[in-house]
Amino acid sequence: MERWYFSSRILPNESCILKSKHLPTARLSYLPILLSGLLTIGLPVNAQEGSQHFQRALESRFAGQSDAAIAEYKRGLQLQPNNVDAHMQLGSLLLEERGDLDGAISEFMTAIGIDPNCATCESRLNEAMEIKNSKPSDLVIKANLLYSSGQTNRAAAGYRIAIQSDPTNAEAHNALAWTLYKLGGPKNLADGVKEVQEALTIKPDDAEYINTWACLLYDQGDIEGAMSKWHKAISNSKKPSAADLYGLAIGSLSKGDKSNALKYYRDSVATDPKYADLNYVRDRVGMSVHTVAGHEQLASMVAKEDNK
Repeated sequence: MERWYFSSRILPNESCILKSKHLPTARLSYLPILLSGLLTIGLPVNAQEGSQHFQRALESRFAGQSDAAIAEYKRGLQLQPNNVDAHMQLGSLLLEERGDLDGAISEFMTAIGIDPNCATCESRLNEAMEIKNSKPSDLVIKANLLYSSGQTNRAAAGYRIAIQSDPTNAEAHNALAWTLYKLGGPKNLADGVKEVQEALTIKPDDAEYINTWACLLYDQGDIEGAMSKWHKAISNSKKPSAADLYGLAIGSLSKGDKSNALKYYRDSVATDPKYADLNYVRDRVGMSVHTVAGHEQLASMVAKEDNK
């Protein structure tokens, strides 16, 4: 399900993108390895069982279940430890879906050790080593590019790699938190809270990071906590942002406080008129069905007042 709305940015780290005149074209994505090396007919029992694990891994990956796919590859490799393609597939998953750079490098190196002539293995290892040797700021830019192209899981992996390279990079922590918020689900939301809290230990008064925390709390059902964070973000800003005001509007509406909901909504639109446009807000960062309904209710309330 698409998530939604409060951030005033298109990307988790839009300022990093906008300030860079020369964006790198390198990507973490790759063309999947053909299945021929994973599934083999007429193998001994253990090898056949290994192939069954690889088949389930592929099915899990295509279904977007990365954790299950990784587990199946590891089970299969216990039975077929010399399967080059399986090591490559596992390494690619670790790199692109989990941001486990060292784990990916280990898998790629194992694959080359089994088949020194594997050109794809060498290429993927070189790519991983290039990432490992990149500056954290460049890693964030690459992750931003993935995010902007809709590759949210890979963007999250990219931010994790940036954090591994520089644990004090507050921008990467906040970007990962926002991306996890976009991905949604209890675990992602809980992990997102941890990441934004880490960002705020580095930059305690950053209003944008506080906004991210508020959004995560709201989706966790903590309306009071979210409202408190939006108020704090506004108090820490030279000028209230439309995103924070809009958050207070939706939060107030969720509490049944229509008077303040209307006030904050009007303030958000006065700050940035585009916040009156449902399509703009939805297309900018995505909105849940519940919040779309809230937006429509606020717009209707404004229309009724204006027609009095």
